[in-house]
Amino acid sequence: MDTVIKVAAAGLLAAVAALVLKKDNPAGAFLIALAAGVVIVGAAMGFISPIADFLRSLADAAGVAPEHFSALYKALAISIVSYVAAESCKDAGEKAVGGYIELAGGAAALYVSLPLMSDVFSLLRSFLR
Repeated sequence: MDTVIKVAAAGLLAAVAALVLKKDNPAGAFLIALAAGVVIVGAAMGFISPIADFLRSLADAAGVAPEHFSALYKALAISIVSYVAAESCKDAGEKAVGGYIELAGGAAALYVSLPLMSDVFSLLRSFLR
């Protein structure tokens, strides 16, 4: 709870600072927003480690291969990075570039998920036979 309050306060402070600077120094406002984004995402990463540990213990208990979760973690990381980058570009007024980043992120997430999808389809095929 403490971390969320600190993140919210830092985000609001950065937003106000960027808003004040935006008229006279748009590049500086963008850099403040980008730096705040990096700090906030870094703080959010602290929550991911316990979640990953929990998912790993569930996978071990269920007998699921670790490489299946590896693909999911990679897809999640790609989604987070591409979302933050795309939103930053959109905030800077480059909506088209943000859209291209989202497209590339979606394609990359599908690409790293191919082994998992292949295994799922193989499993389905074996059930249908």
